[in-house]
Amino acid sequence: MTIASPARGARFLVDEVEPHDVVCPEDMGEDERLLMRSIREFAEQEVAPRLDDIDRRDIGVIRPLFEKAADLGIFMAEVPEAHGGLGLSPLAVAGMNECRSHLGGLASTVFAHQGIGTLPLVNFGTADQIDRYLDRCMRGELMAAFALTEPEAGSDAMNIRTTAVLDPEGAHYVVNGSKQWITNAGWADLFILFAKVDGAAFSAFLLERDTPGVTVGPHERLLGLQGSSVCALQLDDVAIPVGNLLGEVGQGHRVALCTLNVGRMKMGANCAGSAKKALATTTRYAADRRQFGRPIAEFGLIQRKLADMAARAYGAESVAYRTAGLVYAAIEDLGRQGAVSLDAKLRTFAEFSVECAMAKVIGSEAYHAVADDALQVYGGYGFSEEYPAARWYRDSRITRIYEGTSEICRLGIAKTLLKRAQRGELELREAVAGLPAAPAGRPSHDNDLAALRTGIGGLKRLFLFLLGQVWDNLDEAQLLDPDHQAYLAGLADVAMETYLAESTVLRVSKRRDGRPADEAEAETALAQIVFFRSTERIRQEATELAGSLLAGERLTAALDRVAAWLPVPVGLVDSRARVARELIARGGWVRPAAR
Repeated sequence: MTIASPARGARFLVDEVEPHDVVCPEDMGEDERLLMRSIREFAEQEVAPRLDDIDRRDIGVIRPLFEKAADLGIFMAEVPEAHGGLGLSPLAVAGMNECRSHLGGLASTVFAHQGIGTLPLVNFGTADQIDRYLDRCMRGELMAAFALTEPEAGSDAMNIRTTAVLDPEGAHYVVNGSKQWITNAGWADLFILFAKVDGAAFSAFLLERDTPGVTVGPHERLLGLQGSSVCALQLDDVAIPVGNLLGEVGQGHRVALCTLNVGRMKMGANCAGSAKKALATTTRYAADRRQFGRPIAEFGLIQRKLADMAARAYGAESVAYRTAGLVYAAIEDLGRQGAVSLDAKLRTFAEFSVECAMAKVIGSEAYHAVADDALQVYGGYGFSEEYPAARWYRDSRITRIYEGTSEICRLGIAKTLLKRAQRGELELREAVAGLPAAPAGRPSHDNDLAALRTGIGGLKRLFLFLLGQVWDNLDEAQLLDPDHQAYLAGLADVAMETYLAESTVLRVSKRRDGRPADEAEAETALAQIVFFRSTERIRQEATELAGSLLAGERLTAALDRVAAWLPVPVGLVDSRARVARELIARGGWVRPAAR
């Protein structure tokens, strides 16, 4: 397997990255592919025939399927071998999460338990807690849930109001409060519960369902994810043994943030897989559906939609696996140094929190856009629940909200970049200071891979230029003022689109040598579509930022720089047609050659 060189988080903005530095889905080994095949086969043979029952939340169907998912090793995947798990790499976990879409309404139940339900126990549990709970979680005997969100504390998670007070005997924490939007709550046996000890120290606990004082509300009526159980919890004088404190008092933020960073990386792969599935199914529908005497897949506007859907899915997949590869390489490097402790792993995920957040935002927005285009290709049938497009459309919407809303992720990306620059951990100020006075020449209008890679450098220079303008015109207090969040979001969008374009172009560059000509051409066309869509989004954000910060001659000069660093899209009509033909010929995906 090709492994990216160990790196520091967000360095792609200041470093030149080579194709061999990025990990692609094609780099996965046979073990990872075997796990993905087993999940898809389980979905096809066991889950697909019961999708209607799952959507009705028939626990008599869901619980046995949940236990069969355990037999596949899904719940053991990220558990270290020392605890009886499989200890799979982040790259294998990304592949596993790519397959979530095949499980339909069961996916939320299975992966909420596997990830946010079980991993806090794995990472922070004591030996006694692991002995009592972990093995049963891995076998599917216990179902777990993550109880953080409250009616007054969603994105502002550290502002929870649930309290925990140690009783006079020092034997139990007495917990009072409420939780909302808790996935698996209707069926869960074990909750990862967050509360503030003495109303101040944010902490995590292991709460068993049958503890007196726990009341689980009815299933919420959801827009999508019809087969999942999402409920509220009411906690009235709930006595949790002191032995069920997870981690240390006041350290619950470590439990929560570690889980969310990992979850965002996984969500990127999940959304990419969901987009790919929607694309493949929609392509086959368009090839079969006839209007005006021919398949609608032969019409230019349908082909454009299919090509754009493919580019979004391919780009999201490229980002997801590159991000997983960065984390994988860093953890492998720790192993070579003999330093794979929990704290070291947590630092690794924190190091790449920018990339994890980018993967989540890019993936979720790509999935939603693909679902919307898919419904349009289906036309009137897309608006019917008898066809899959309606489900994709409904289910895709939540991905931009959970695991951190797109807005929270954008702010987190920008703030993290600024903090690292301030601490001297990321040489952004030096890079801004080293920018040339003006771009040399005009951007190339070529759209081959070499030109695209050159163009990536222009995107990075433009980000640095915009960052410099923000620093010149806003002080630190202004940047942290909620009234100026638009500037942070604009910087985050430019950085994200750069990461997306670079990840896609480098993936195609890495794979191009020794490939069949037609396949290589189709993937190059995908890279062209992704790159030029990113440049247009960057052009919009750059123009808006410059127009808000500058005026007169300074604004004119800034807009000239924007134009000089961003190439004009060339040949996209032909590129889209090339991708569409390949999609139709291959049944919905530009498949990589066997390695």
